[in-house]
Amino acid sequence: MASMQENKHLAKAIGVDMDDLPDEIRESLFGKVNKKLQDEKSDREAFKAALERCSDSDLMAYVPDVYQKNIYKIDYGKLKAKGITLISFDIDDTISDSIWNKVRANAPLLKITMPDDAKELFSSLKDMGFTVTLLTNAHTNVAKEVCAELRADGYIARADKPETRNFEKMMETYHVEPSQMAHVGNSMRDDIAGGNRAGVTTCLVRRAGVSLKAAKFVMKRAGLRTKGHLIRQKLLERGLWRKHHKNIKGDQYYQLGEAPKYQNPTGLPL
Repeated sequence: MASMQENKHLAKAIGVDMDDLPDEIRESLFGKVNKKLQDEKSDREAFKAALERCSDSDLMAYVPDVYQKNIYKIDYGKLKAKGITLISFDIDDTISDSIWNKVRANAPLLKITMPDDAKELFSSLKDMGFTVTLLTNAHTNVAKEVCAELRADGYIARADKPETRNFEKMMETYHVEPSQMAHVGNSMRDDIAGGNRAGVTTCLVRRAGVSLKAAKFVMKRAGLRTKGHLIRQKLLERGLWRKHHKNIKGDQYYQLGEAPKYQNPTGLPL
């Protein structure tokens, strides 16, 4: 359990005054952040040792089929052309900071709201013929509210990603094969590794929300890197993937069927 002083440091990192937050919001926010911190700190040496033992093939489980800045930059037409009919999305830090919405509103039990552009995206994807769902590790009440806000076709909460069973449950529910499903998320450890192991098309977005930024802040103060950073560092060492651009800004991003521009300067499919 974090001390009051540690929580004040967290509040400072995300630009809020802890004393101004209602009890429910404060407990929800810092509970989420501290859970993230505990996950990052647990079994670090074993995690690092396991990464060292990984073959290149093993490490490719963390490499997405698509990498973009956010969910609005993904070329969903390419997914449709591949025969994908079901797209599942992670929620927190991928679509929006749903907890941050509550914090900013400064009121307990406030209905979670989603950005208008997210609502428009989900509507347009459904118009394209996709079934659009949520596959999240968040609590059921969060998933239910977000599903209603975005008018998604369904959701699975407490999904325990990167475990694959709920990817499989989603496919079974909507009667699709792995080749017909794509998953969009911001975590290489949870969304990409889970989706790749389930055999679905994976789309990574480079978006860090409140809880992740706060966790990184505290980890940095402790002189530690996140497990996600350790994965990316190992991928970079092996020449398998990179998060940041190399020559031209944005050259690390790629759509389905493409290679990053730093690997493929012509921009043509390989």
